[in-house]
Amino acid sequence: MKKFYLYFLLSFTFPVPLLAGEHIQCPEKLAIIQDDRIVEATISTFKSLYHQLGCYSEFHELPGRRGIVHFNASIVDGEFYRLAIAETKYSRKFVRSAVPLFQLSNELWLHPDQKVRESLPIGYILGVVWQEEYMNKRNGVSFPNSRKMFESYQRGMISGFLASNNPAIDQTERKRLWPAPVPGEVISSLSLYHYLGSEYAEFMKRLSNLLIKKNPFESISLPEKK
Repeated sequence: MKKFYLYFLLSFTFPVPLLAGEHIQCPEKLAIIQDDRIVEATISTFKSLYHQLGCYSEFHELPGRRGIVHFNASIVDGEFYRLAIAETKYSRKFVRSAVPLFQLSNELWLHPDQKVRESLPIGYILGVVWQEEYMNKRNGVSFPNSRKMFESYQRGMISGFLASNNPAIDQTERKRLWPAPVPGEVISSLSLYHYLGSEYAEFMKRLSNLLIKKNPFESISLPEKK
């Protein structure tokens, strides 16, 4: 009887995210886009959300297209973020966050010299769905990540590039791109969601509840690049 009473007291003294966590199936492996400025700025905040739910998942950097391939093949359990348009590429049952992690404006950025625009292709990142669809039947050259794309712009090999507004503006404001590109066209203003396999529906529900109460990504800015 004493042992039971002691156990009863301890169960209330330490209630226990751990016990709650036992009822959640945690994603083990998640894909994040390789060399991505948004990932760089937000991944630590995203991990803290997982930690609040008792989950300490592994994060694997992958090129954009490979993240989708690995998700479909169940090599990873989900992707940190994607535009909803990527759902057409998923062959596996999935769930997405009830609210977006953050909003982006996808834009075309161009060299200020019209002659350069007419003579050189536009850069885009392979595996980023909205960029691939926009460049369909357009004169473009693909890159594995934004760093290589920006380097190509610096060397005068492309006339502009596709990028979400935050990373592009960040590069321009710090005078890392020269000549400074100018906005050419706002292609879309879209939301970025978190995606997991459907077997993690309960976990996604709890994560979504955290985001609905307070979205920690709203005040995040991109860090200084060293």
